[in-house]
Amino acid sequence: MDDLTYDATIVGSGPAGTSAAIQLARQGLKVCIVEKHHLPRYKVCGGGVTARAANLLPVPLDSVIEETCYRFELHFHGRKQGIIIQRDKPIIFMVMRADMDSLLLAEAKKLGVEVFENTEAKDVAQEKQGVTLLTDRALLRSNFLIAADGVSSTVAHKGGWPVNKATIPALESEVVVDPATLEQFRGAARFDLDHPCGGYSWVFPKKKHLSVGVLSMAPNASGLRKSLYSYLEMLNIQSIGPLKLDGALIPLKPRPGLLARGRILLVGDAAGLAEPISAEGISNALLSGLLAARALTEGNMDPDKAAFIYQRDMDISILRELGTAELHARMLYRHRHIRNLMFRLMGEKFCEYLVDITAGERSFANLGSPLHMLVKMGRWIGQGNCLKPTANT
Repeated sequence: MDDLTYDATIVGSGPAGTSAAIQLARQGLKVCIVEKHHLPRYKVCGGGVTARAANLLPVPLDSVIEETCYRFELHFHGRKQGIIIQRDKPIIFMVMRADMDSLLLAEAKKLGVEVFENTEAKDVAQEKQGVTLLTDRALLRSNFLIAADGVSSTVAHKGGWPVNKATIPALESEVVVDPATLEQFRGAARFDLDHPCGGYSWVFPKKKHLSVGVLSMAPNASGLRKSLYSYLEMLNIQSIGPLKLDGALIPLKPRPGLLARGRILLVGDAAGLAEPISAEGISNALLSGLLAARALTEGNMDPDKAAFIYQRDMDISILRELGTAELHARMLYRHRHIRNLMFRLMGEKFCEYLVDITAGERSFANLGSPLHMLVKMGRWIGQGNCLKPTANT
């Protein structure tokens, strides 16, 4: 073990990787981060940090917050009426991802974590006494390797995991607008369901511009560019200057198989942990990074113990939640008639619950399956409650 350079090598400098690095460094372990890009880098991301995610951050977010949203708005494409949830506490904090990632990376460096930027992972070799990462600049040896290198993870591929085919496309633009338009969208996270069909669009207010995007829950969806332009036109959002569009793939299901193999652990998008209703990934990225770090330390750096602890904690904390959330996502995006009935009967209550989950105050496990909700609706109707619509869907 003495010949190993690091206790842990982490590939990827996003929230999953840096949260793991910070946690491990605070335990006195020798850690490095490998990042293939020059830092800081722009990341295609709405930049919405949920209150749940903010509570998981290892450092305060205050210095990089662009806007604090106390209002959640769910609209339905082509309909004027929507559902608005107002809270006294913040629901979502808006940031620029490059700023947040830099904040976390600065904390990691302060704790002694070495960062190799402009360094690309090429291959992985697991051995009895450790794991070796071959990069385009150096050979790095360590006790453990944590893959935080995104949906197309090189480490996962070289480590023997199958390709995660459950991905969806998203398109986003940072839109500079006039002060009146900016003021119109301040303080609220806006979502428009069914635009595009089988997906949603969003507007997130930032300090000097709007983050506007569209995504489709259907793999290989086409026409996102057209959908984004029509969304801007529908909301009368006029850009000052040319629009720059950026696209990304988002994992919508966990990567097949166990998320720990030997001395390699998958976290964040590399593990496929985005929440399938909203496609929000920062919360589970942070949590998986923390769980990976805890598995290494609680397992006393033993690969069998660490792998067992990590998989157990992931099953309890994240994977079961994602399984229930996926059932609701199917109802929302694939079974519109059932969804519309649910929203007419208890749409506001459902959205209140989603906001509670966003705030970290409830879980999908408590919500139960869509079938459970339909049974509850049947009982509610049977008790003589009126069918007052909460949204014109």
